[in-house]
Amino acid sequence: MDQDSLVNEQIEAAAEFLSEFEKSIPIVVAFWLKEQDEGRWTLYIASDRIDEMHLQTAYMEMLRVKKEINNPNFDPYRVTLLGLRQPMVRAALEIYKKHSAKIPLRLRDRTFGDVYAEEVYLIRGPTGDYTMPSGREMLNQIIDQEAAYFQQHGRPPRKMKLPVLMAYDLAKCGRNEVGDLSGKVFKDGITVFEQEGFHGMRVEIIRDRNATLEFE
Repeated sequence: MDQDSLVNEQIEAAAEFLSEFEKSIPIVVAFWLKEQDEGRWTLYIASDRIDEMHLQTAYMEMLRVKKEINNPNFDPYRVTLLGLRQPMVRAALEIYKKHSAKIPLRLRDRTFGDVYAEEVYLIRGPTGDYTMPSGREMLNQIIDQEAAYFQQHGRPPRKMKLPVLMAYDLAKCGRNEVGDLSGKVFKDGITVFEQEGFHGMRVEIIRDRNATLEFE
């Protein structure tokens, strides 16, 4: 496959990947970009659930989805995951505001954030509001609902069904909030919650963006 050309097989494989990936991590914006003189297209994906501290966790989820779709035309080495503060992401969002009706949209020979792009192919923009909850906010929500369960049932819950988006937000917590678990999550991803449990509970991560936090 010619690395200088963005071909339909790559575009379609990326679309299949994005459809599966956003079941776990909401995508705010996604675009292909080829820097001047680089000769190689890269797929950039940005989410409000991705930050610099837990980028590795998001990459592990990307590899899980890549394995699940099993599409030979999807190359994870051509993917870069970003938070919303990156200059390229801000540039993509500004273009989307002006041209949302024309997405997908190709742009050529322009400064794009902090790089000069030979070509940009914008394929996804925000479909709703997006926020960046802190890990502490998620931890407080879990503690509050855990306490409510205890009051209702007279015993602490034995199992927590943790929506995947909450798992990613909880992964932002540091050692001061969750102790040694924070280091394990940073190293091995959100599946650590299932392996180690949380607050004495077994944990099941529910990979459905519409799921709600439940205790049993």
